[in-house]
Amino acid sequence: MQDKIIIRNAKEQNLNEIVELENEIWPEGTRATRDKFESRLKLFQQGFFLAYKNGNIIGASTSEKIDYNPLNLPKSWEQITDNGYIKATHNPEGNAIYVVSIGAKSRSGGGSALVKAQKKLVEKLGLKYLVLGARIPGYNDYTIKKGEISIEEYVQLKRDDGEILDSELRFYTRNGLKLIKIAPNYMEDDNESKNYGAIMVWQNQKKENDENEKN
Repeated sequence: MQDKIIIRNAKEQNLNEIVELENEIWPEGTRATRDKFESRLKLFQQGFFLAYKNGNIIGASTSEKIDYNPLNLPKSWEQITDNGYIKATHNPEGNAIYVVSIGAKSRSGGGSALVKAQKKLVEKLGLKYLVLGARIPGYNDYTIKKGEISIEEYVQLKRDDGEILDSELRFYTRNGLKLIKIAPNYMEDDNESKNYGAIMVWQNQKKENDENEKN
């Protein structure tokens, strides 16, 4: 029997372990600072989830509410998150949850549990979408080993088993999100992704069905 993963909303007393986890699982240039986590916690604690297994923290995810327009997609992580502080971008009247950050220890199961928690929040609040900008961390390494290839070609590459080659895109696709668009210069200093990001979306079908019934 697998150890159960417990999801809780973060509190101020959790900040030290959150920062330690952040520094453990993310490369330099992509780590959030303590003051950014403090800001996210203050503005939208409801979307700040922690994952625990056997009493130990294994993952964390933060989010904000935005007004998502499929015709006007987020252009950069810095822009859509107010550089990670969400002070100017969190919209209490928004129609979507935007995942500001999500990270978990490798193969812990925490990542999928946190995506599920953000989806449940979308449903609980009666919103239309879950949106995020995924990193594409295998891209730079692939071009070094295999030669230059366009980002559009890279994201279409599959493994022998038919699943997406890039680990991050594969993870989110497995968790029900769809790749909508590749965005250049999406996150500063993300050398592994050559600064590209993938706009990925999950649509709340229950909300969609309810609106269709009203019409």
